[in-house]
Amino acid sequence: MSQSLFEFNEFIRRVIALNLPEPLWIRAELSDVKSSKGHFYLDLVQKKEDSEEIIAQAQAVIWSKNYRALQKKLGQAFERLLQPGMEILILAKAEFHERFGLKLMVEDVDPAHTLGKLEMQRRETIRQLQTLNLLQKNGRLPLPLVVQRIAVLSSEKAAGYQDFMKHLSSNSFGYQFSISFFPVAVQGMMVEKEAISQLENLARRREDFDVVVIIRGGGARLDLAAFDSFLLAKTLADIPLPILTGIGHDTDETVADLVAHTSLKTPTAVADFILHRNLGFESQITNLGLEAKNKVMQLVQEKAARLQYLTQLIDYQVKSNFTQQVQMLDFIAREVPGILKNRFVQANNELNNYDKIVQLLGPEAAFRRGFALVFKQGKHVSEVAQLDLEDEVQVHLKSGRFQALVKKLQ
Repeated sequence: MSQSLFEFNEFIRRVIALNLPEPLWIRAELSDVKSSKGHFYLDLVQKKEDSEEIIAQAQAVIWSKNYRALQKKLGQAFERLLQPGMEILILAKAEFHERFGLKLMVEDVDPAHTLGKLEMQRRETIRQLQTLNLLQKNGRLPLPLVVQRIAVLSSEKAAGYQDFMKHLSSNSFGYQFSISFFPVAVQGMMVEKEAISQLENLARRREDFDVVVIIRGGGARLDLAAFDSFLLAKTLADIPLPILTGIGHDTDETVADLVAHTSLKTPTAVADFILHRNLGFESQITNLGLEAKNKVMQLVQEKAARLQYLTQLIDYQVKSNFTQQVQMLDFIAREVPGILKNRFVQANNELNNYDKIVQLLGPEAAFRRGFALVFKQGKHVSEVAQLDLEDEVQVHLKSGRFQALVKKLQ
């Protein structure tokens, strides 16, 4: 006996209503979320462990009345839970309609489950990064002493981006920056895809930038879940540029913060970090200039003191030499006349003595004592050997001279 489709579906509805009269807690992943007229329609899936293969699928709905009640109960955390890719725990009642099929009517949502699941995924991501030695890889890159060329990854509408730009542009130090903006989603499923794409682009342009800055405004833990992505963290670790993060949270650190070169709490804190780093370099240069100036001044003072000492020494020596020379001239002027007079008397006495010696030893004295001078052919004869027999000689006596003929030699 055959049944119509309506009868079959009606049978299924009665079976479900009879066997599942109460709502159940169901764990599933959101693959899609749509809203219409205040109602929210959820596509739920369950994937095979360690695989993207879907092994179960269902649809759920949150009627506007329940949505408002949950929003009042959970606050902003509720809206953040309803993001594709989130694993959620919902309290839902199964209903089957003959025309529209099976739907899960959501009555409650447990955010603690999602947060716990995200924390487990976060810890596993950190473990994988540690195994691959990627957590400190970007931190080992040298950070330029002066940061000027900045690549910024953020949403143009993000308040944190506006704060960052305002803080840098209106800095009191007068520093100028070259900032290139690379738009990315900062929340939701597109964060990983867009950020990785922009980071790969920056890696090819590494020579154009000093640092990469990733910023967004403040947010709850669920808002930051996209920054715990393993693929995003791995890309951040591998990029050949220092990464500065200012994702905007006070207590929790995302995995992106852990792999970044430097993690700061807010976008404004990132701007302050850059400004103070540049100020530190300027201070070093200023201090070096002051040290060089002081060193030069010290050398100038030392040389000036040395020059003054030499000037005084030369002046003293010149005056001392001049005084000595004047004293010498005075001495000469005073003593030389007497010395000359004594020398003149002494010389005169010596001349008199020489005159007396000459008179005693001269020819006249010899003539008076009976001596004679003998000359042969005009030459004085002092030896007999100079004469021969029959030589004619001239003999000089005191009173005159005569000629003689040599007759005998002895």
